[in-house]
Amino acid sequence: MKLSLTHCSKNKRDGILPPDKLYNSPRIDRFTSYCKKNSLNWAILSAKYGLFFPEERRERYDVTFKSKSGYWLGVQVIVKEAGLPKSQSDAALKELAETVRVQINKHSVQEITYYYEENRGPMRPPKGYLALLHFVIDNCQETHSWPELLGCISKFGKVHVATRLDFGL
Repeated sequence: MKLSLTHCSKNKRDGILPPDKLYNSPRIDRFTSYCKKNSLNWAILSAKYGLFFPEERRERYDVTFKSKSGYWLGVQVIVKEAGLPKSQSDAALKELAETVRVQINKHSVQEITYYYEENRGPMRPPKGYLALLHFVIDNCQETHSWPELLGCISKFGKVHVATRLDFGL
């Protein structure tokens, strides 16, 4: 299966909801609408749940990633706006990576298009999410800068990065 993904967002609605309802994000709204309109398989890459598919229901959470040197994959896990210490962060990220690996195998995902919006205000690229995905799909656990990460991903060819909603057609 080909899967279209985008990362989760900080703003969430209350309740136990599917991904297109849980996240209060114009980016996710645009992404899910585009995928539905074009009959694409899609999910949200959640910092807590891994791959969050449309048929699933989850509750609100407060977990995200931050780029941080010295941490596994250069990623620190942030819970309730507080960064976890290195050992806890690394363990949590490795556990999430295994969850994503199991989810990818369960859904027979062969190829991923990862969507993020560039140049939308003060947001930085979602490096932590893409680094995690790169590790799981390409088995690369090097810590990369953003340009190096994009270059390494393109060499493997299983993950495609899109910055516009015209992918998959």
